[in-house]
Amino acid sequence: MTEVPDVVGLGAQDACDIVRRAGLVPRGPEGEPEPASGIVVAQAPIPTAGAEEGDEVVLWTQLGPGKGSDIAPTPPTESALLPA
Repeated sequence: MTEVPDVVGLGAQDACDIVRRAGLVPRGPEGEPEPASGIVVAQAPIPTAGAEEGDEVVLWTQLGPGKGSDIAPTPPTESALLPA
């Protein structure tokens, strides 16, 4: 078991590196490959949740201010990220 790192607010590349160092696999939403740019605005599972080595961590990113419509879809609410 490993703890999911908190990468919200970090750049996509740094966030992916941290997730990989924790033994987890970064991914984009809906099965997309890991994000290559932008700022992480949400993640699942939530930070400090337990995960098995090799589990995926989904990262939602936003390209930042001044980027027009290049904004990722709204991430799910925290309650939607919790196990049922």
